[in-house]
Amino acid sequence: MRKTRLKRSLSLTVAIPLLALTMTACGGNNNDPGTTGNTTDSTNASNTGQKTDAPKPVTLSFLSAWNGGGAGFPQDQENNPVAKAVREKTGVTLKLESITTSEVEKLNTIFASDTVPDIVNAPYWSTTSGEGQVIKKAAMEGQLLDLTPYLDKYPNVKKLMTTGVAKDFAEFDMNSPDLNGKQYVIPMQTPDGTPESIHNWNYGLYARGDILKALGVNPADIDTEDKVYDLLEKIKNGNFKDISGKPVVPAGTMHNGWDYSQFLSGWSDYNISDFREEDGKLIFWTQSKDQEARLLYMRKLISNGLFDPEAFSNTDTTANEKLATGKLAVFGAQSMMGQLQNTLYKTNPEMQYELLGPMKNKSGKIVTQVEKPGRSGFPVIFLSAKIKDPDAALRLIDYVNSDEGRLLAYWGIEGTDYTMVDGKPQWIPDMKKKFDDNTDVKRDEGLNYLSGSFIGAFSSEVTWPTPEDQKTQWEKLESSFSAKMPIQIIDKVSASYLERDWPKYQNYIDKTSSLNFNDEFQKACFAKSDAEALKILHNIQDKYKAAGVEEMAEYVSQKAAERTDIGY
Repeated sequence: MRKTRLKRSLSLTVAIPLLALTMTACGGNNNDPGTTGNTTDSTNASNTGQKTDAPKPVTLSFLSAWNGGGAGFPQDQENNPVAKAVREKTGVTLKLESITTSEVEKLNTIFASDTVPDIVNAPYWSTTSGEGQVIKKAAMEGQLLDLTPYLDKYPNVKKLMTTGVAKDFAEFDMNSPDLNGKQYVIPMQTPDGTPESIHNWNYGLYARGDILKALGVNPADIDTEDKVYDLLEKIKNGNFKDISGKPVVPAGTMHNGWDYSQFLSGWSDYNISDFREEDGKLIFWTQSKDQEARLLYMRKLISNGLFDPEAFSNTDTTANEKLATGKLAVFGAQSMMGQLQNTLYKTNPEMQYELLGPMKNKSGKIVTQVEKPGRSGFPVIFLSAKIKDPDAALRLIDYVNSDEGRLLAYWGIEGTDYTMVDGKPQWIPDMKKKFDDNTDVKRDEGLNYLSGSFIGAFSSEVTWPTPEDQKTQWEKLESSFSAKMPIQIIDKVSASYLERDWPKYQNYIDKTSSLNFNDEFQKACFAKSDAEALKILHNIQDKYKAAGVEEMAEYVSQKAAERTDIGY
């Protein structure tokens, strides 16, 4: 699920609301909360190899509330090999749905219309803004199932609640006092508790290799905004074409501007909070003087025809089409290897994208992923309060997070897709070739959707490291990007949590809940003049000031001075 690092990568942005879709939930069989009824619990049997009666069949609706999150769904949702095996073990058949619009708007829609699917996977970066705030509000209003009574029954689910979760995020977000000791969300895509298990998403700027070669440019030399600008001008003047013979766009992004902040990374730093230290005092990120420089740089790119004017409005489909045709000479996001290896890299391997830099941040260090020992903010699963068979859903999640379930999710069917050699799974050569040649085959076998949406507290790379001689060329390429941008771990408590004790905090939240800094920033990018653009920027900054953001920053600064474990 490639958007899993969107909030971190857009650390100076907030979600972009779009029109959402509606959906009708479908439930399973009746059960009282906390009881099993006639449902057979097969989870322990799956770990021990003991035989039990087959669990009763249950159909549950599942929503992936991620823009483009359905890319990993198999063509045949119910009868692909993995789905059949899951149904045999747990009795559960999933009806899968995904979205291609705004996550916040979709969540608001299902809660407002009271059509919450049985199981939902959604972003949960914070409970004070965006999707997390919407989910927390729904929990407090009784629309989410309280999972607390079930956890002792499902040990693999219980483990997900703590393993790989940052201690401050667990204290202030997952276990917020507002939730009265109840737990409503299950963390997904969290590491297994070791630094090695933190996934590197390889965010950066990527340029078409054939264009770099034609220009005689070493990608490693392009590591500042000025150098990027010069490169884009050369591309614009170089008469380069996409695979259909049409002019390239010098620079762009994936859907909804994801991730234009990669073009502005020279004004970033190794931050783990919403606060910045500038001119000897603490400020909130919206008030940074760097915002003017960021804005003027983006305007320079756009006004000189160097940046895709459609980037902020691209749908997932449109963005993927541009990617697959080599339309974007340079793009900012993850490496997009999953899409490219099946499209552009097959038809035009000479156009293979190369990582620029890595870029340098304002401190002169490489721009890379910054993490705490545990993850702060992640995808979560929650269940509808109206789900008719909560045990079926939790039985499914518990099984998928067992040793046997993870093997099924990642490797498929033993004897068909893989064999065990010295206790480790290895692909059967014929299947490996099929998967390597076309990842859609792997997807349709069911080998993407469970690992992407239902597994946490785990790292496949740590548990089953691929020997170098068995890696595909694309896996080797991805690893080379990670080697250039190693994760930086900061073992501190985020200063953002200190703001919640500010006496005026709720009043501030109420005043800023309707403000969207990112929308205003993007609007300013297309203003008629720099003066008008800066006026738009200063106006949104002034609204934060009027809400008390400077007083809040001062409060956080004072509280941080009383501790030694706070990081910005």
